[in-house]
Amino acid sequence: MENTEKYRLSDENIDAASEKIEKHLAAFSVDNRNVLRFRLMFEEILLNYRDRFGEENEFILRCEKRFSRPRIVIAVAGENLEPFASCENNEEYSSETLRGMLANMGLAPSHRYKNGENIITLSPEKKKRGSTVIWLLAAVVFAVAAGLLCSLLPENVREILSVKVIEPVTGKFMGILSAISGPLIFLSVLWGIYSIGDIGSFGKIGKRMISRFLLMSALLLVIVGFATVPFFVLNSGGGGQADFSDLYQMLLDIIPSNLIAPFIDGNTLQIVFIAVIFGAALLVLNDKTTVVSKVVEQLDYIVQFIMKCLNSFIPLIIFLSIFNMIIKRNSGIGSTALKPVLLTLMGLAIVIIVYIVIVCVHQQISPIMLIKKLMPTFIIALTTASSSAAFATNIETCEKKLGIDKKIINFGLPLGQSVFMPAAAVLFFSMGICMVETFQVPITAMLLMNLFIIALVLAIAAPPVPGGFAVCVTILITQLGIPEAAIPIVIAISMILDFPCTATNLFCLQAELTDLAGGLDMLDTEMLRNDS
Repeated sequence: MENTEKYRLSDENIDAASEKIEKHLAAFSVDNRNVLRFRLMFEEILLNYRDRFGEENEFILRCEKRFSRPRIVIAVAGENLEPFASCENNEEYSSETLRGMLANMGLAPSHRYKNGENIITLSPEKKKRGSTVIWLLAAVVFAVAAGLLCSLLPENVREILSVKVIEPVTGKFMGILSAISGPLIFLSVLWGIYSIGDIGSFGKIGKRMISRFLLMSALLLVIVGFATVPFFVLNSGGGGQADFSDLYQMLLDIIPSNLIAPFIDGNTLQIVFIAVIFGAALLVLNDKTTVVSKVVEQLDYIVQFIMKCLNSFIPLIIFLSIFNMIIKRNSGIGSTALKPVLLTLMGLAIVIIVYIVIVCVHQQISPIMLIKKLMPTFIIALTTASSSAAFATNIETCEKKLGIDKKIINFGLPLGQSVFMPAAAVLFFSMGICMVETFQVPITAMLLMNLFIIALVLAIAAPPVPGGFAVCVTILITQLGIPEAAIPIVIAISMILDFPCTATNLFCLQAELTDLAGGLDMLDTEMLRNDS
């Protein structure tokens, strides 16, 4: 499906093209607020090109469908001109940092110059995440029903079905998932660091913001960890000096001996270390590495696209895995799932309460009023499990309800949605310790320290794409030495908990930006405390 038309850069044609873009996106059930934002954005871009190149200059508009997703491509002939830098009336998209991150989330168009044309591309997601949990629950229900029926078959038939049919399929899928997890994490971290911009523009706000994101993620995970550990029996083997030497060795092991081994071995901490080093180098060199940065950006898009495709098969793999467990008479699914779900929800409640207390004490606002202001974004994220779907409401709340300065909003929201995920850290920690107990791995102080570091790193490095959690929990299970049989269970649970986790992440992000703005004297306290 492709519709290509050529226009001149006149006011009438720009309006007609913008209307066509709006209709094309609406036909694919893109969120209504985002449809209007995209129309206004493209209108502004085309007006900027008209002012620079003149009304007689032509542009091509292509409205396409790629893999069930809408795609808008505009090609304007002329010199290489960054379309957003001159958008004086659209401050929201004036930051290069913001633009790169929004493009990575499908919330803003990307720009490239090729063969004498400025090519602007946008490929937003449709409304589809709400149905993910339905497919997942259906997979679980059908797997249980089919498994109970097939458990009546003779043992030799069930053995053939399990060993010869199901396990090879699930094994291959887990292998593909493991193979792509290293590059996905590496590119996500690398591009996330480079998207910060240049060191000079990073400035006081950026440094303090990222420092707080990292510090609060660690602090909240420590609090939740102390609240979670009493529900488990700890192994007291190994004492103080041995534990310290093990911890010291683990920290040394984060530094890889070469660049290839971490990807072959699937060592996530070493992969993240390499990504941070390369990302910092690209950030410092900046203009000297434009070709490399383009390659990294495009590789990131490619790997994320592959992950999105793999994500569509996850309900089928969960069906096969649960079905296989039942016909092998190894079905403790309900009891296995209940504890991590309850502990994760408890941890999310603790995280929310801690942030409510922090903001209310620092900014002198009542808890009820704060919750009322943060609730619209929370509800959208809770029902869609999508930070992208809640992005428009998120911006509106931060600016018009919380009174946060736009400089902090423009930089903090896209950056925070990429790296500040305390709820994900809680989920990974709860999943990890529950699976360790389920598969009878001794819970030692060293294991808890290792789990804490892995959960924190994965929460920061988790790719903001569908299936990102699946990759992370696969890495989590592998790093903790838990049998692969745990992976389908953990993926199923994490996909369901993705809804409250996304909502909690955005709740914490809004609260964190409010408190940060107050500390930088960039908060309209009168608006924050006004009940409107």
